[in-house]
Amino acid sequence: MTTYSICVLPGDGIGPEVTDCARQVLNTLASGAGPSFTYDTHPAGHGTFLSDGHAMPETSLDAAKAADAVLLGAMDVAQIPPGGGDPLGDMRKGLEVGASIRPSRAIAGVASPSDDIDCVVVREVTEGLYSRIEYQVDADAACAVRVITRAASTKTARLAFEQATARQNAPNPTHIKGRVTAVHKIGVLKLTDGLFLEAAETVARDYPDIEFETRNIDACAMEMVREPEHFDVILATNAFGDILSDIGAGLAAGLGLASSGCIGERWAYFEPVHGTAPDIAGKGVANPCATILSAAMMVRHLGETASADSIEGAVADVLAAGDVRTGDLGGNATSAEMTDAIIAALQARIG
Repeated sequence: MTTYSICVLPGDGIGPEVTDCARQVLNTLASGAGPSFTYDTHPAGHGTFLSDGHAMPETSLDAAKAADAVLLGAMDVAQIPPGGGDPLGDMRKGLEVGASIRPSRAIAGVASPSDDIDCVVVREVTEGLYSRIEYQVDADAACAVRVITRAASTKTARLAFEQATARQNAPNPTHIKGRVTAVHKIGVLKLTDGLFLEAAETVARDYPDIEFETRNIDACAMEMVREPEHFDVILATNAFGDILSDIGAGLAAGLGLASSGCIGERWAYFEPVHGTAPDIAGKGVANPCATILSAAMMVRHLGETASADSIEGAVADVLAAGDVRTGDLGGNATSAEMTDAIIAALQARIG
């Protein structure tokens, strides 16, 4: 049995509640001879800014670097004023992560606009409009700088092609497509998206078994709605990928089931796509599935494939049964009841 150290940044709103649910699920793996985990919890987010004056303490980032992986809860970054810290930006830069992976897949038993969607959006997460370079021109105008580099684009493209290869070679793939779709707006952004596409095309030559195609961002958004089954792995710059990943989540089963991971060559962190949901924080009714599925992505990243499959399968079992569901999924179960049901299903799978 292997023991992994996990740095937990619970965040704001429902973050502490759902990360605790994920920890309970992770702890269940050890009962079936799976991996075990130790946890080191640290502050970050808007609440940390209010109490400490900075949203991302250096000690929290140091703890993240010292751990085998990092599990985040949602953070209310919009409420943090300029100069108060940027927890997600600091994490991405400090942990040297290059890309976010956001899967979107229809789940049996959960009503969704599309039963055919099964794709992954791989987006660069440190550049583009998220470079955070803005300046005031005069009283009536301001500018934001969109930065695209060959190095970051190449790193993100390679991760996209690796995702497509892994999905193609999975033991029991839900589909076999082997396709990467690079998204752009080159008609307007000739230099930046031109560089991004050039980097992607260069990487594509190293993966002859994976089909490579391109789409304008607007056309891709429309085609995701009309023909979601076409897409396998979507490669995008930061803002475009952020938008498309939410389209994918909406087509699948909503943000309550949307997981993500930010991956670098050395470090990685994992978080649900949803926000802090302040209206239900502390009421014990938040859907923990997105965080539990993010924890499964983390377990997979650590090399514990069978355990990750078991967690994802347990969530799918509970949702397919339909007896236990939180309010966002049409039920009235509490966070604890949903977590207990997933743990029971996981125990049945791992023995």
